[in-house]
Amino acid sequence: MEICYTKTVRKGVRWIYQVAICDDVARDLEEVAAVTAALLREAGMEPDVERFCSAAELLAARVRGASWDLILLDIMMDGQDGIELAASLRQAGDETDLIFITSSPEYALAGYRAYPVSYLLKPLTREKLSPVLSRCLERRRRLPALVLDALEGGKITLPLGEIRFVEVFRRELAVHCKDGRALSCAGPLHAVLAELPAEDFCRCHRSYVVNLNQVSGVRKYCFLLRNGGEVPIAIRAYPEAQARWLDHLK
Repeated sequence: MEICYTKTVRKGVRWIYQVAICDDVARDLEEVAAVTAALLREAGMEPDVERFCSAAELLAARVRGASWDLILLDIMMDGQDGIELAASLRQAGDETDLIFITSSPEYALAGYRAYPVSYLLKPLTREKLSPVLSRCLERRRRLPALVLDALEGGKITLPLGEIRFVEVFRRELAVHCKDGRALSCAGPLHAVLAELPAEDFCRCHRSYVVNLNQVSGVRKYCFLLRNGGEVPIAIRAYPEAQARWLDHLK
């Protein structure tokens, strides 16, 4: 499963799959989290489940830079409901897989305007969620990915869309991800660059490669990244880096 990154455990390699669950009913929130985590473990995944009691709480986490592989939303919540929350995420360009969970089927048509993977009725059971979750995992598995050597041993497999930029110090790589993590890997930067699509990734400095899909703008000698942060551009590389960014916009 090429989901986010790997970590070594006693029985091999498990893949971390990040899930956000939003429900203002505490009991339902815990039930959904338990069912989701159990199914992910059975699929060989390491579940990383975040729980949110309101749409505002989830949106605040997203603004701070949090990202997930899957979001499960209750529709009927106090304040902003799940459909409004999904619309806000889509308007902000968030393409994370969405699953609506609710006790009222009457909202199905409105919910599908946010392009969810599915619409499931409460109570959520293994039988209802299992086939939907399998589709999400299969779709994630097919995403283009980069395979790297982890410093502690084993492999790191990372979807290209999760990478913000890569930096190198001597022969140690730090791969900076959309979720804020920096993964430590081994190997030369030029070898990584050779595995990345040239139309999306630019070596703008002897120590940096940036994902142009994560760039919001350019100013003298640095790329500005979406959700904050900068990547330096070498003085000699600046004209070419600026041209690459303009071509990417086109």
